Amino acid sequence: RRIRTVLSGSGDPVPRPLSVSDDPGWFGPDSATWEVHADVSMLIGGLRALLLQTLHPLAMAGVSDHSRYREDPLGRLRRTAEFVGATTFGSSADADAAVARVRQVHESVTGLAPDGRPYAANDPHLLLWVHCTEIDSFLRARQRYGATPLRPGTPGRYVAEMATVRSEEHTSELQSQ
Repeated sequence: RRIRTVLSGSGDPVPRPLSVSDDPGWFGPDSATWEVHADVSMLIGGLRALLLQTLHPLAMAGVSDHSRYREDPLGRLRRTAEFVGATTFGSSADADAAVARVRQVHESVTGLAPDGRPYAANDPHLLLWVHCTEIDSFLRARQRYGATPLRPGTPGRYVAEMATVRSEEHTSELQSQ
């Protein structure tokens, strides 16, 4: 509970109930995304995703050059968790605002990696790497460490829902980073 509070600012892992008039956001309470992301195993998946992301030298160069992760690792993790929370459980307006914030920050994240190659946080290949590491890590952690088994068909639906984050249907984390 203390870890959850540090990362999300809330000790409550369950999304708030929706009334009929509420905007369920990009996915909604019956989605595979909510089923996967509502479990505390997301913490394990998030850490795994971050470790995998460091394996891409251009992604790591951008983080190293433009992030305060060394001075504030929990803050960096908390901001990422807030982004995932807003795009998963927030209203469409919350999700769009989170994407806009990330897009704005990432506009200035450019430079040269130690090997001399240029990088940009909005490079579609880097964004795809980040997005895929998150999807794979969140799903694997939920399958392995989740409090309850996933419903039949959830893994395939989850991947399909996460793929829509790249489509015109949603403002996209992939397009925003």
